[in-house]
Amino acid sequence: MNCRLFRKTIAVVFPLTILVFAAVCGAAKGSEGVSAEEAHGQAVLTPWAFRHIQERHWADSPASGAGKFAPGTTELSLRAMIDEAVANGRVRQNTNGRTGQIYEYDFNRAIGTKINGSPATRLRVVVNTRGQVVTAFPF
Repeated sequence: MNCRLFRKTIAVVFPLTILVFAAVCGAAKGSEGVSAEEAHGQAVLTPWAFRHIQERHWADSPASGAGKFAPGTTELSLRAMIDEAVANGRVRQNTNGRTGQIYEYDFNRAIGTKINGSPATRLRVVVNTRGQVVTAFPF
């Protein structure tokens, strides 16, 4: 193989190898999830999770046996509460063998109602191993 052809081959193959390596390493990290230390302080509210929260925990939700957010809660205010709870709340492992973490934070003001209808000042946020919110509700 002559030197010129070798250089052209390397110029094409080497960058592709680096891209493939980076993609594989990134995918592997994403499939492992994040540690509690990495997730602490951040959580992604996906459209799926927001829809779940609206259907089960919004003030006008007909779902029974669930804490409800106060009337007037918006997606923006919910995101702010989630961010504060994940950044400053108490963290523990999820329950019943489920993966992820549970963050709990007391806002010291009413943010909604508990299951029994009394005022709730605390927020519980469940975050999966990918750093995504599974659910969030007042309790």
